Amino acid sequence: MTRSGQSAAWDTYRAVSGGLLPALSGRQVDSHAVTTQLGAVAIRIVRYSPLWGEHGRMLIAALHCAMGLYRTGDNDELAGLAHAIGDRLYLLSAAPGPPPHDRDDPAPP
Repeated sequence: MTRSGQSAAWDTYRAVSGGLLPALSGRQVDSHAVTTQLGAVAIRIVRYSPLWGEHGRMLIAALHCAMGLYRTGDNDELAGLAHAIGDRLYLLSAAPGPPPHDRDDPAPP
């Protein structure tokens, strides 16, 4: 994953965790706020998905499902899917590290 892909994932993660999920929480969900926040997330996913390879295609599919849940008013399921999308974006934003080394194997030369 490129650094720009990681930055894009972080930007989109922040839109999910700081915008969409709070808009979906609470007893009275403000549909205007959800519309605005879901739109902001959708724009980012569509724009940045090419940077994320197969994960981008999966996030596009998840976005289509999210839009369907929004249209039917299923806010609980939408919140669950938004959490899953956020989790994936968080992982994509993390800098890749070296592969874990098995402590039982001898150290490489």
